[in-house]
Amino acid sequence: PCHDRVGNGNGMIVRRGFRQPPSFHIDRLRQAPAGHFYDVITNGLGAMSDYSTQVPVHDRWAIVAYIRALQLSQRATPADVPPKVWREFQDAAK
Repeated sequence: PCHDRVGNGNGMIVRRGFRQPPSFHIDRLRQAPAGHFYDVITNGLGAMSDYSTQVPVHDRWAIVAYIRALQLSQRATPADVPPKVWREFQDAAK
């Protein structure tokens, strides 16, 4: 609801007038250690409330992994695709 599905920071709360959170794709957050995201989810930061009672520990780490996957996906190149998958993609595009 805050960072939106791809992590750009344009979620529903922003459209309803709340302060925009930072994009997960800015350099500062791309370089932040995974523990930073876990800590923010657990304890909150700035306008973000803590989610320690709503989100179990295991799920917080799963969210951190999802954030990392989003970050990687936004800067992926064809070289990042495994060769077998790339060939399948090219064959399907023919």
